[in-house]
Amino acid sequence: MDRVRNPLGWRERLARLSGVPIEFDLQHYDADLQAICELESQLAALSDEELERRAHALKEMARAGDRQVDFRVRCFATVRELSSRVLGLRPFDEQMIAALALDRGTIVEMQTGEGKTLAAVMPAALNALSGAGVHVLTFNDYLARRDAEWMGPLYRRLGLSSEYVQHGMSAESRRRAYLADVTYVTAKEAGFDHLRDLLAVDAQELVQRPFHFALVDEADSLLIDEARIPLVVAGRVHEPAVSTKLMAGVVAALTPGMHFDTDEYSRDVALTEEGIEHVERMLGCGSLHDERNYRLLTQLNCALHARALLRRDVDYLVGDGGIGIIDELTGRVVPDRHWPDGLQAALEAKEGIEGQSDGRILGSITMQHFLQNYPRLCGMTGTAQPAAIELRELYGLTTVVIPPHRPLIRVDQPDVVFSHRDAKEEAVISEVVRAHASRRPVLVGTLTVEESERIAANLCAAGVACEVLNAKNDAAEARIIAAAGRLGAVTIATNMAGRGTDIRLGAEDQDERDRVVALGGLYVIGTNRHESRRIDLQLKGRAGRQGDPGETRMFVSLEDDLLVRYGLERLLAGRFVTSRRAGPIEHPVVLQEIARVQRIVEGQTFEIRKTLSRYSSTLERQRRILMERRQSVLTGQRAPDVWEQSNRWHPLLERAGLDAVRRAERAVTLNEIDKAWRDHLARAADLREGIHLVSLGGHDPLGRFTTEMTRAFQRLEESLDDSILQALEKLDIDSGTIDSLEIKGPSATWTYLINDDAFRNQIGMLLTGPGRATFAIGAAIASMPLLIGWGLIDRWKRKGTFAERDKKQTGRKVSPRF
Repeated sequence: MDRVRNPLGWRERLARLSGVPIEFDLQHYDADLQAICELESQLAALSDEELERRAHALKEMARAGDRQVDFRVRCFATVRELSSRVLGLRPFDEQMIAALALDRGTIVEMQTGEGKTLAAVMPAALNALSGAGVHVLTFNDYLARRDAEWMGPLYRRLGLSSEYVQHGMSAESRRRAYLADVTYVTAKEAGFDHLRDLLAVDAQELVQRPFHFALVDEADSLLIDEARIPLVVAGRVHEPAVSTKLMAGVVAALTPGMHFDTDEYSRDVALTEEGIEHVERMLGCGSLHDERNYRLLTQLNCALHARALLRRDVDYLVGDGGIGIIDELTGRVVPDRHWPDGLQAALEAKEGIEGQSDGRILGSITMQHFLQNYPRLCGMTGTAQPAAIELRELYGLTTVVIPPHRPLIRVDQPDVVFSHRDAKEEAVISEVVRAHASRRPVLVGTLTVEESERIAANLCAAGVACEVLNAKNDAAEARIIAAAGRLGAVTIATNMAGRGTDIRLGAEDQDERDRVVALGGLYVIGTNRHESRRIDLQLKGRAGRQGDPGETRMFVSLEDDLLVRYGLERLLAGRFVTSRRAGPIEHPVVLQEIARVQRIVEGQTFEIRKTLSRYSSTLERQRRILMERRQSVLTGQRAPDVWEQSNRWHPLLERAGLDAVRRAERAVTLNEIDKAWRDHLARAADLREGIHLVSLGGHDPLGRFTTEMTRAFQRLEESLDDSILQALEKLDIDSGTIDSLEIKGPSATWTYLINDDAFRNQIGMLLTGPGRATFAIGAAIASMPLLIGWGLIDRWKRKGTFAERDKKQTGRKVSPRF
């Protein structure tokens, strides 16, 4: 057995000294790996029947609670041998170490094409043997279905069942899938099912079992990028009194610069004094800022935001009679995502689309808090290191870096920087034409749908045929990605094309593969730097899989959104960039400044996510308290006992009987809890809408929010029993039976995700702002000795954590639910 080791350069050693939560040293896993290899040679001599009996014996031991010291080693060795026989794939030593690290509750970083799907089977199977159930949370529905079907035969030979959940499945199909030993499901679908379970009025409606163990695929995306996005279940309410179409017409008649001004840096828009007077005359409403015009002003601001700040084919798409919000990190339309607070309705009015009210929020949870429901959590991705600190702070998870099975030989060329966008895109076209002339496959990663289509059109004009993959045709993703490594292929795609899938050189043709390898492999060209280095690394990771050759290069202009937003062009003007030019800017300071801007943005978004987490944590604690009471009543663990305090209890009992009274009281209790929580969520939304303004008076917005919501929750708890008793008083026991009690729920429910950018901008303006970048960098430099010192202390305190951790291992409408 060869030792699996990461090369430890000065960067890795500095990270260890500074206390960064990344494990490069893999010697901790040597003993387990050695034991697996020794046992594997014994298992290889067994027949298929004998091997299956061994596997089933492990399952019986786990369910009997009889787990021996070497139980994990025996399980992993068995899975390795079965995988060789069933799938024809023998996990490499690197995959075995990844599996061991996952089972210990870490985030594993494995490069593209290194076999994360197979590595995940071992910890999933080990934790499923007890019968408690395992969720493998995937990036999309396609991967959930593919991985469940692909690995299904292996699970069955282990005596385990595996199923998958897809968007649009019936409640019964979901229930059956969650009863499987291993369930492949997107994190979003699992989260929505959790919310719907919390609204169930009968225990038979529940689809999920208690949470046990979750393994998160593409962990950085789900644990970090999606962490702040609330999952929402809403119910039908009456349409608002003020017409969004009227507001769209009013805003469309305003003149930029005269009636409203925009701030490109903070992404904000505001009416001028002249604009306010003009709107007041058009609406005939008197002063917009009168209290009676509060709702009018709110809808006006939403309409103005929709007109001035949201760009078609950049922020959203229009098609199939609706609005599709484009995820800024993936470039794809996210199903069932809405903007909050009337902004969605304003955008639909702007585009002339008959919209649907967001309705009344019945339940909400952020992805971060949903994932914290799992007692055991781990994950894997190709880009964990840049997010390692955040993963530790938000989830307490350490990052373990797994070296590739074959050395990475991809060549990452330095960025090429241009003074303006047109010069950059001309250079991109020229570079693609040059590479295409040799028939080398090229993948061009763009930031927006608009940009992808513009570059594709320019390539066609230059005589280069290409495939376009963006939010408008993401259904064709698998087909397009499958062909992206073929000779002469040119693919234009938005961010993270084919995440979760590999681009194979030459597709399945070995002769064609050899020719592509001879040409240098896949050539990846990026047309922008993104807000996060992880997105850039994901794009680069499309090339160089499993030791393949490859090349990457990023083309950047000072007119790119990221650099314009932080004023880099103005900073460099006259010093390093004297005029617009056709050729690239070659001064090294320019590249350094671009990298600095990216680091600043990453720091800001990290702080924003932490602050958002603090806000949502207040509601999450309250939700857990209330939902614990609700679910205990639903499942019968706690009998509803409020009605016994009423004088009407005994007459009611004599008339209808104990069972009927208990059923009615349970229904009333659940309904009153749901109503109270809906009102509480609405109160939180109203408070959060303007809480950032208290900072202008020198107060702490987070402290004020926490105080107000704590008081509101205390009032909720104090009044809940009274509400349940009042429902009893409305019963007319002389005119009918207890079963005639009418509980009104929403006429229909639907699920969606909220893009919380509006709130994010408010917090961003409190934390940082235009012109504060220099201060942020200066503060970081000044505090560096302190940070290194603290890192050394932290590392000393955490010495032995590895052994301790081992010891501790013991939207769209859906069917109505009411």
